Amino acid sequence: MNSIKKFNNLSNSELEALENFQSLMTNIKLLKDKTWGCPWQKMQSHETLIPFLTEESYEFINAIYEKDTNNICEELGDILLQIMLHAEIGFEEKEFALKDIIHKLNMKIIRRHPYIFEKKEKVSLKKSQEIWGNIKNTEKKDLYKESSISGQLNSKINSLPATVASEKITNTVKEYGFMWENSNQIFDKLNEEICELKEAIKSRNSSEIKDEFGDVYFTLINLSNFLKINAEISLQKTNKKFLDRFSIIEDLVGDNIKEQTPRDFQKLWKIAKKILMRKN
Repeated sequence: MNSIKKFNNLSNSELEALENFQSLMTNIKLLKDKTWGCPWQKMQSHETLIPFLTEESYEFINAIYEKDTNNICEELGDILLQIMLHAEIGFEEKEFALKDIIHKLNMKIIRRHPYIFEKKEKVSLKKSQEIWGNIKNTEKKDLYKESSISGQLNSKINSLPATVASEKITNTVKEYGFMWENSNQIFDKLNEEICELKEAIKSRNSSEIKDEFGDVYFTLINLSNFLKINAEISLQKTNKKFLDRFSIIEDLVGDNIKEQTPRDFQKLWKIAKKILMRKN
């Protein structure tokens, strides 16, 4: 009865979404059917699908930056497809089922927002973040009772891209008070690391150069974290900006692109930059 009442409170759009989701579950079953399913899909595992989840996530982020509503919707669908495929693989391997994923998510949402689901209280943004952080920290303590902070982090970052891992390290140690007080401190540290990198380059010590470059990069990520900027997304925007400018250079010189000297490219770069600034 309770579930029927909940459905009665849903809008027509939400009811249609439930129907479509049911169709989606059926379609995924058909895709993965051992007899009549897609040969490629039947070969996939959690591991082999990783590159596709990464690619779809980046395409979704790009759609947001492009402010392309239709593409945002489509890319969200592609991400949902990846989730559904992993859920079906989990079911086939007797690891977990789709219902387990949804149940765990619902429980986490309810557990981390007691002021909504238990107390029915209005709280400030600051208070809500404090409650969420405290509950999350309690969960971590229960999960990693026997492990040190560094041990927990080592186990978490093993499979992460280096930039994401650095952000996770910075965010975690910050919770224990290991944090920068202001951006000037980070700039001082950055200048120190750059000087050390220059010295390593002068000495032509390959190992030291790699170490010092890593220190510079890590400090930059610390700065992005302090400024509440996602380093990965910032770099994506810069990549796009670079290619936009390079595209203008290609238009300017045409087939003579390979004949340009470094000095020519510096001049052309300034021209491309000005052209883009006028367009924006």
